[in-house]
Amino acid sequence: MMEAYPVVVNGSVAGFIRTFGDYVELVKSGSRDHYLWWGERGFYVRAKSPFYNIVYEDAFIPRVEHRENLLRERVLQAVDRLRDALTGKLVMADLSGGKDSTAQLIILSKLREFVDFRLVAVYVHVPYLEPLENIDYAEATAEKLGVEFYYTEANRRMMEFYLLREGLPRRGVRWCTYLKTRALRETRKKLGADFEAKGDRMLESGKRMGKLQALAKSSGFIQGRTLNLVYDFSALDTAWIVKEHGLIHPHYRSGIPRVSCRFCPYRGLYELEAAKWQEVEDMGLVEHSAMLMYRRYYSGVTTWDMFWELSLWRFQPTLARMRVGELKSIDYSRYITIDKVKAMFRSMWE
Repeated sequence: MMEAYPVVVNGSVAGFIRTFGDYVELVKSGSRDHYLWWGERGFYVRAKSPFYNIVYEDAFIPRVEHRENLLRERVLQAVDRLRDALTGKLVMADLSGGKDSTAQLIILSKLREFVDFRLVAVYVHVPYLEPLENIDYAEATAEKLGVEFYYTEANRRMMEFYLLREGLPRRGVRWCTYLKTRALRETRKKLGADFEAKGDRMLESGKRMGKLQALAKSSGFIQGRTLNLVYDFSALDTAWIVKEHGLIHPHYRSGIPRVSCRFCPYRGLYELEAAKWQEVEDMGLVEHSAMLMYRRYYSGVTTWDMFWELSLWRFQPTLARMRVGELKSIDYSRYITIDKVKAMFRSMWE
């Protein structure tokens, strides 16, 4: 997550917080403090290291003013620009339950009051890696908005195959994305959808910024057969829309900045620690997959206990070795607790 989230204290923004790699970054009064996560604490880092330089990406500091009529304005813009394209069509909206896909589903549900089209919210579950409660929450969100809901999942047999052959998904080897995308593609074909609505935002990362620039220039909300009504929003914009409709995912209230798989390789160690309570359907299979990875690639890097504690399965072995080496560079006398960081991430939802 490269976008900084506002830290709200007594109704005012007191600073910003974000995660990148295994660091938590606090931005306040022009200063930036970095804490390397381990267990339930983040330890202050005085100097930049090779590991830091590899995982670091500049933060986007979002606008923080409350755009009072944002939802209404976006719906009216969509009516003006999309009426002809969407009338009589079927729109398949990807729904994870996170703030961005939920905000987009809210906008689309409002848009139906002015434009006649069929709307289906599609949730793709990732077996073994994703928290089970995400399923019920996505369905409840669609039901509350009066939107048709369609459940599917990444191929279960292939998930088991990859877990046993490749191990858990790693950065750069995220085979789970292929299986999830494949399930979406098959669902789109089965439904006969004319458009697929994706809730990607430019400010999420530099990669997303580059990908969505063409859409920003056209201001048309459509690229090919992909529809996006939130691409230019900040995290706070989508959060306000979601809050106004009482559709806040419980993970946000737990201080977790993103709704994602429990074992997403792009979760930082803080996120993994904060999400320890999340249940997956077969933890034994997950641990077995990690052990296979350890024996094949990481036994020369560190011990099994350290491998599992630091979730080193997320990194290629060379980077994992560098991550272990980071423990020597931190200041153990200066730290921030997990409860404090949870409260900062929760603050924009309260």
